[in-house]
Amino acid sequence: MRTNASIFEADPRIPFPHANTTLACRVDPALFVHEYGHHSSKAAQERIEGARAACRRCPIAAGCLKWALANPELTPTGIWAATIPRERKVLRRRLQERHGLDWVGVVAAADRARALRNQSRPSAPDPAPAASAMWARPYEPWREPRTPDRQQRNRELLNQT
Repeated sequence: MRTNASIFEADPRIPFPHANTTLACRVDPALFVHEYGHHSSKAAQERIEGARAACRRCPIAAGCLKWALANPELTPTGIWAATIPRERKVLRRRLQERHGLDWVGVVAAADRARALRNQSRPSAPDPAPAASAMWARPYEPWREPRTPDRQQRNRELLNQT
């Protein structure tokens, strides 16, 4: 039996972003499953909102959106960078209107130029050391010793209720 499956390759000009942290889309991929047109039920809307909330916290969301927009054949369904397929279609059309038919090349060139500018910047100096040893570590009042006065004050506060 022959299959009519087409194999699409990702556009190499915009690589898929990499993260050293655990991503929500890798932990719970079912949250990001979305078929075109299946967004009218309350459960689907809640799942879409849950996926969008996860994308808002994601460190690679901007790169993920660029990749999803540059590869429409690979992202016809699902939630990518907090967008559903219809929203990505609108974004692609706007990018094409703004930058022309090869908008992917324009975006990729802008990314390369930005990376070169960031490489040429001097690194930020190390922060100044703390003015005193007291400020060198965070204040953690629960680690402070309980003095008799503090114990009495705590008892008074508990007895007031």
